[in-house]
Amino acid sequence: MIAIRSAFGLWVGRLAAITALGFAIVSASAQARSAVVRADDDTQLTSLVLKTKAGLTLNYVVQGDAKGPVIVMLHGAGDSWHSYDRVFPLLPRRFRVYAITLRGHGLSDHPATGYSSADFAGDVLDFMEQMKISHATLVGHSLGSFVSQKVAELDGASGSPRIDRVVLIGSGPGLVKSSDGASALMNVFSGLKDPVPYTFARDFQASTIYHPVPAAFFETMVGEAQRVSADTWHGLGGGHREPVEELKKIQVPVLVLWGEQDSIFKRADEDLLVKTLPHAKFSVYPETGHALHWERPERFTREMLAFIAANGGSK
Repeated sequence: MIAIRSAFGLWVGRLAAITALGFAIVSASAQARSAVVRADDDTQLTSLVLKTKAGLTLNYVVQGDAKGPVIVMLHGAGDSWHSYDRVFPLLPRRFRVYAITLRGHGLSDHPATGYSSADFAGDVLDFMEQMKISHATLVGHSLGSFVSQKVAELDGASGSPRIDRVVLIGSGPGLVKSSDGASALMNVFSGLKDPVPYTFARDFQASTIYHPVPAAFFETMVGEAQRVSADTWHGLGGGHREPVEELKKIQVPVLVLWGEQDSIFKRADEDLLVKTLPHAKFSVYPETGHALHWERPERFTREMLAFIAANGGSK
């Protein structure tokens, strides 16, 4: 997943900088937590599980009107559905929102193998079939963005497409053609052993952030990274090298969102991604890192909803 500075050792420096800033917007953390526990209506955020056809149990949350337009959200490496904690409170309850914890993460099952884009995409398509989702906006961050690319590709060739539009956060045109930051990150993943050090989880999550986030939210995300086993990290390091040309198969509208301080994907990567996708719109976030929906949840939510509305969002 996740932006790193040019070397792993600098992650600690980023964490120290964030700590020094005192997590300037800590007060927002209460809002994020309230999204998980609110109980004043029947559209509250609810945690559930689903068994896939492959036999894996996936944890997911759902929020909003059961008859409303559907948004399906996928997180990055080392995260879980909690990746969207700062977004849930901002979403109108007229939307039916699902956030899935991918295999190998959080409270979903952690198989020893099966971490290619196709494996993840199969789980997502199975989820949508079981939930009887016929139209949806698919949102993916980092790892989740590559899974979203694969889902949209396979869905478009299915004869009965379910994906109407895609939002890619901190994405790229495939790791094969990515900058040196991607290779360095993959090398770090391949060297991990169980138990994965908490210092890795802490520094890894800190490396994704350029603009400060609430302290409680950051601690939650560090905890989620600690749940991920070495087998999963190893699998993530080798399973997402899709040819760039495959992006041309995605025929639905795509919104590409990128933070200028994202050091895993450079502007050249974004230009190639947007150029290759047949129907892409590009938006840049100044003074923002890889996890822009963590850092700028209000702007992210506003842009996502505007994109949905402009591209047949009543479905």
